[in-house]
Amino acid sequence: MHDSGKGHWQTVKWILWYIHGITNIGLKFEGDDRLGQNLVGYVDSDYAGDLDKRRSIAGYMFTLVKGPISWRSTLQSTVALSTTEAEYMTVTEAFKDAIWLHELIEDLRIVQKHVDVHCDSQSAICLIKNQVYHSRTKHIDVQFHFVREIMD
Repeated sequence: MHDSGKGHWQTVKWILWYIHGITNIGLKFEGDDRLGQNLVGYVDSDYAGDLDKRRSIAGYMFTLVKGPISWRSTLQSTVALSTTEAEYMTVTEAFKDAIWLHELIEDLRIVQKHVDVHCDSQSAICLIKNQVYHSRTKHIDVQFHFVREIMD
């Protein structure tokens, strides 16, 4: 901003022209009492999907009244040693977002007791539900066991 030139002004004009042209476009959310759950999350990961660093690609999406409102797709911060661990790490990140979104919709006066988060990994679901120590999962970092506390 301290050294803007003609190219910058052209870009600003283009952005303003674009915004002016789409003012009538938007998302419309309609409530439906039959839905029961308004805020729903979906979680998945791609084990070692990054060929360079062998990190897993984590992704999740939340919908409100069947319309997407929040999503994320990113490389995980650490290398997962199994598909279970990759999914478990992704579920943990999604739960953090679910808590924030749940508080947000409460501020908007949308009453919902809990948020459903769907995961397709049966091993990750079992790991979340079963509080028993397993020697094969002791390598999973403590920060990812946050999801166990939420499920209680």
